[in-house]
Amino acid sequence: MKFQQVSEHISRLELPWRFFGTINVPVAVFLVRERDSFTLVDTGVPESAGVLVKALGEATAGQGPRRVLLTHAHHDHAGGLNALQVAWKPQVICHRDEAPFVTGAMTYRQLEASGLAFWLGRLLMTHRGWGVKLEQLLDGGQSVAGMVVIHLPGHTPGSVAYLHPQDGAVICGDAVMNFKGRLSGAFPFSTQDPPAARAAIYRLAELDCNLLLPSHGLPILRDVRGKLLRFLERTER
Repeated sequence: MKFQQVSEHISRLELPWRFFGTINVPVAVFLVRERDSFTLVDTGVPESAGVLVKALGEATAGQGPRRVLLTHAHHDHAGGLNALQVAWKPQVICHRDEAPFVTGAMTYRQLEASGLAFWLGRLLMTHRGWGVKLEQLLDGGQSVAGMVVIHLPGHTPGSVAYLHPQDGAVICGDAVMNFKGRLSGAFPFSTQDPPAARAAIYRLAELDCNLLLPSHGLPILRDVRGKLLRFLERTER
């Protein structure tokens, strides 16, 4: 598996994830090239960490990423952190509202459930953080690694997207998924606040971008705003 370039500065790697050991739900991570360094957005599941480290070594000529930005700290997004610490010790950065779930100060099971799906789903969320030091805590509107932080709470309290203005691209985590060309919101069983998660999609539609890069499913290459708004209209309750 190798990183594939999707814009001038961003490459994408799709990693395997066997959800509950049976359902294949691939998860994408993104490598952002700066002038003299690389930033990785998300890290996939622990089971794919060896594949990720090998692909990163090839893509960066052994240099590895200087930093890791997290869209959020779920198992399929932060699971490779420990392997990356062994390989390169990159800085780890996330939104301040997501920090307790990275360090283990809180678990997602402790979040108040606003719907039946999450009430049931959080029973499966037993992980107690990743045991890594956080180098920086982000707020919405900040710039990091040449990108703007867009706070999109709902799926988790500190979920974010990263807007790369130069490439007109947004790495959006689980705010939107794109399976076989059909958009959807985040999985309900892992989404704490569904109304806020839906508002996050409206926020994405407001951004000036022509490339949307979800963690699950293929990149959205054109008419990003139109596709998001049509999805929201189609699913209006």
